[in-house]
Amino acid sequence: MTQLRVHAPAETSNHLAELRKLADLGVAADHNEPFGDQTWVELRAGRAWLITTGSPDLTGGAAIVIPEDAEQPVVVELLVTPDERGNGLGRQLVDATTQVLAQHAAEQQAITAWSHGDHPAARRLAIKAGLEPVRVLYRMALEIDRESFGDVTIPQGYSIRTFVPGDDDAAWLALNATAFADHPEQGQLTQDDLEARKAESWFDPEGFFIVEDAQGTPAGFHWTKTPVGSASGEVYAVGVHPDTQGSGLGKALTLHGMNHLAGSGLEKIVLYVDDENRPAVNLYTSLGFGVENTDVMFSSNS
Repeated sequence: MTQLRVHAPAETSNHLAELRKLADLGVAADHNEPFGDQTWVELRAGRAWLITTGSPDLTGGAAIVIPEDAEQPVVVELLVTPDERGNGLGRQLVDATTQVLAQHAAEQQAITAWSHGDHPAARRLAIKAGLEPVRVLYRMALEIDRESFGDVTIPQGYSIRTFVPGDDDAAWLALNATAFADHPEQGQLTQDDLEARKAESWFDPEGFFIVEDAQGTPAGFHWTKTPVGSASGEVYAVGVHPDTQGSGLGKALTLHGMNHLAGSGLEKIVLYVDDENRPAVNLYTSLGFGVENTDVMFSSNS
C-alpha cells in the first residue's frame, strides 16, 4: 500500500511544480489535461486540499476543490501516473479524498468529479464512490490547413476590438456573467479568477476580442488561448449578450478568433462545449469541427 499525504490549502503552493510534472505525464499518456484551469487557480490561491503520495516526485495525486460557498459543489480531479495504474492507488486516493471531504466539506454539499477522456478506470472509481454521470463535455478539434476560415461579417452597428486589461475587466465580467448565467463554471468567474488567468503564461490580450455596439457597450467576446509551446490554439470562451442572440454575432466572433489562430502558425484549433448546448455544437460542426474527446462529470446529486 502506498503512503499518502494530505496537504492543507495553505501548503499546496509548495507542490505545484511537482504536480505540473505529474500532470504532464498524464497528458502524454491520455492526451488530456487531468486538472482544469479553475483547479489550478484554486490550488495557487490556497483554496484546495491536495492529496499526494509520499515520494518527492508525486507518483499519484488528487486535487480537491472545496469552494468557500457551501452552495457550490466540491470538484474532485484525480490522476495516477501511467506506471502506477492497476495496483490500487486510484482506490486509495478515492478513499483519502472521501476522508478529507467528510472532515471539511459542508454536510449537504454536492460532490462532483471529472473523468477527462471518460477513462474506463476513472468511471469505475466514480461509480464505486457512489457518483453518477450527469454532464458530458466534448473537446472538438479542427486542423488548420489555411490562412483564413472565411470573411467575417459583423452585424451593422457593431465593431470588434481587442480586450484592454484593467480597463475592460468589470464590463467583461458583467457580460460574461450574463452570457453564461446558466453555466456552472464560466458564469461564476470573479475578478480574482480573471486576474489569475491574466497572470498565466498563455494570456495574450491580442487574442481576446470584444464586440461592442455603437455606444461602446460590450455585447460579445471571443477569448482565444494558446499555451506556450503548444501547436494547438483554443476557442477558450465565446459569449454574447442574450439580447443579441440570433443576430450572427456569435458566428462572427468565432470566425474572427479562428482567423487569428490560423494566422499564428498553429496546427490545430480545439474547443470545449457541453453536449446539451446543441446550438453551439451545431455551429462548431458547421465550421468543420469534429469531436475528438469526451469528458464526463460525475455527481452525488444525480
